[in-house]
Amino acid sequence: MGGKIFPFLQKLCLFSRNSAAEPDESRTLLPKNAVGQRKSEHAQDTRLGFQYYTNNTGDEENVATSDPGPQKERLLLFTYRPDPFVPFIKYFMFCVNSAIFTLGLAILSIGFWGLAAKQSLMGEQIGYLGTDPMLAFVLVGLLTCALSFSGCVGFIRENTCLLRTFLVGIMVLIVSQCLVAIVVLCFQQKIQDSLRSTMLVAMSRYQEDSDLKFILDEVQLGMECCGVQTYQDWDVNLYFNCSSPGVNACGVPYSCCIDPLQNGTVPNSQCGFGALGMGEIAASGLVYLGGCIPQLVLWIHGRIWDIAAVYVLLTAIELVFLVFAQRVMREIEVIKSLY
Repeated sequence: MGGKIFPFLQKLCLFSRNSAAEPDESRTLLPKNAVGQRKSEHAQDTRLGFQYYTNNTGDEENVATSDPGPQKERLLLFTYRPDPFVPFIKYFMFCVNSAIFTLGLAILSIGFWGLAAKQSLMGEQIGYLGTDPMLAFVLVGLLTCALSFSGCVGFIRENTCLLRTFLVGIMVLIVSQCLVAIVVLCFQQKIQDSLRSTMLVAMSRYQEDSDLKFILDEVQLGMECCGVQTYQDWDVNLYFNCSSPGVNACGVPYSCCIDPLQNGTVPNSQCGFGALGMGEIAASGLVYLGGCIPQLVLWIHGRIWDIAAVYVLLTAIELVFLVFAQRVMREIEVIKSLY
């Protein structure tokens, strides 16, 4: 008798534990589909971010598995978790692109002002537009404004079209920088020849273009050089040529002089008079004999690591912009797919 009662008591205890752990579906205060819903709350696919809920009382067991099963009525709910860094990226990139846009607008304004002041787009002056430094200001300003505007509005307004434009522009900029670096490393001699011819054209128009005059003077003063290869290269200019009838005949600009300032403050425009008619020994005490191209090559070789560091830093910043644009675009696509 005792042997039959003991198993009966075990079954009774087990039944009471199961009744306390799971509510009875036959209770009037608890709907029949509540049990299935509570079970389905734990059926979450963490990899896809989806949850399955069911209100069908016959298929509660299928919810706990990876396959929802043949249920008649299901509710598929996407558990969306927004990227917490996207708001910071949006406003940070808006501020950065706004500053770049302002800088580009200033460069563009300087370029147009210079072209208008010199009337470079009218008459015979338009033929020298290719050598006008103001044209470079205009082109750089236009590209900077277009790229920064697409990034500025695209980030703050979450516009995927403008963000793609910004993304493509940054990619083109990175590829262009890489191509320029490869060309500079592989075709150094050809680049030097091109610089020589460009500088000779600029020297021939020294008195005719105030911008070229300013740039040449600053280059010669900063690098302590004169001409392209030697100081004799200024013979290409009609005003400094020894056959010229003017007062500048056989002379060089004041920026070629070893002591170009009078009383330490005012440029002495006559300090280079007659230098082309002198021998090298006599002229060495008056002007710099070496040209600017050799000095430029020596300057680049002496600062090659600094130039490389600036190049790497600039490329890294552009890559960060690229990653930020892709991250915001991905977030926008996820939200669009939900709603």
